[in-house]
Amino acid sequence: MEPAIDDNFTPEQIDAMLAEGSLERLGMGSRRACYALPGGRFCVKCYRSDEEIEIGRQKTAHTTQKPLRKTVRREIARSRHSERLNTSCQEFRYWRSLGKRLPAGLMAAFPSTMRAVRLPRRGWCVIEERLSNADGSPVRTFHEEWLEADSAARAKLLAALESLAAGLERHAVMFYDPQNILVQRCGNGRFRLRITDFEPAQRTLFAIDRVLPLFARLKLRRRMLRYRRMFGLFENPARRQIGGADR
Repeated sequence: MEPAIDDNFTPEQIDAMLAEGSLERLGMGSRRACYALPGGRFCVKCYRSDEEIEIGRQKTAHTTQKPLRKTVRREIARSRHSERLNTSCQEFRYWRSLGKRLPAGLMAAFPSTMRAVRLPRRGWCVIEERLSNADGSPVRTFHEEWLEADSAARAKLLAALESLAAGLERHAVMFYDPQNILVQRCGNGRFRLRITDFEPAQRTLFAIDRVLPLFARLKLRRRMLRYRRMFGLFENPARRQIGGADR
């Protein structure tokens, strides 16, 4: 049975906590940021605030500090309060449709709980389960786990990644960024691969992936291969191609 989402906080209360900066920010992408809600069980994802837009793209190991593109800024302004255009609403609707057609084992990679909510200032957001490891520590990306794993652990990680990719491809799931795959440690050496950010809609005039599932499969296959080459995710070191030509 699907766990209930904690309704102790109204949209107005969540909006106020975001405005005053009292919520811990768990992460920030090019368009959306994710914050932990009090209680530890849930988090809220929404478009960047005006202040966060000014931060631009944060410097990481793979990106450089630079302002958000004007097209991204316009998209945020246009979509923040639009239920049709908002990425969080699209994600929620697609998550519900996946729950109706994916086998339970594959659906378990996605959030077990999700709900769309409109905040007065931040617009449409989604509230979903907050992932953590069995010991309470934050989950990490697949390639972060890979970098610290020994050869035996890498073999298990790679087998899980290949199984997940095969399932997503088989069911033509519109998930485009393998760098968002997370590893959740479940204790006793067990782990699960999880996906909390996915892209259910294209930013093109005609979403051909929805009409022809073959295109979704091909796109997923291409991006997964590029991801593996980028981080050298191969069991045989001789096959590693970091920063491949199709990056």
